[in-house]
Amino acid sequence: MKTIVPALIVSLAIAPPCLAQTSPIIEELIRLEDEWALAVQQADTVALGRIIADDYFGTTASGGLQSKEDYLADFISGDRRTSSLTTEDLRVRVYGETAVLTHGGSAISQYRGTSASGHYRWTHVFVKRDGRWQAVANHVTRLAEQH
Repeated sequence: MKTIVPALIVSLAIAPPCLAQTSPIIEELIRLEDEWALAVQQADTVALGRIIADDYFGTTASGGLQSKEDYLADFISGDRRTSSLTTEDLRVRVYGETAVLTHGGSAISQYRGTSASGHYRWTHVFVKRDGRWQAVANHVTRLAEQH
C-alpha cells in the first residue's frame, strides 16, 4: 500500500500538465473541423484547399474514391451544394503528428441535382506537417433513416 500511494500522487501531479498540453491541439482540430463544415456550406474552395492536403483521398458515402482535385471540382462545378451541415458527437484522438476525428451529423445537400440529404458518420484523418494540421483522408457513411 505504501508504494501505491506515492505512485498515485506522482501520476496525479504529472497528469494535469500533460492534459493541458493536448488541449490546444484538440481545440485547433475542432476549429478545423468547424471550418471544414462552414467551407462546405459556402462552397469555399480556397478554405477547403487549405484544410485538405494535396495527397488527400476520401471515400464517399457511395464507396467511391476522391482525390483533393475531385473533391474541390464538385464545388467549383456546382455539382455539390450543401445548405446545412451539423456536427454531433465529435471525438478527437491525437497520436503524435496524426489525429483521427469521428462524428455524426446531418446534411441538407444535393449532389448532381439529386438529394444527398440525410444523417451521416464521418472519419477524418489529419496529419501535422510544417507546423499545421491538414486532412489527408475522409470516410463518410450514410446512416439508414430511422422511422
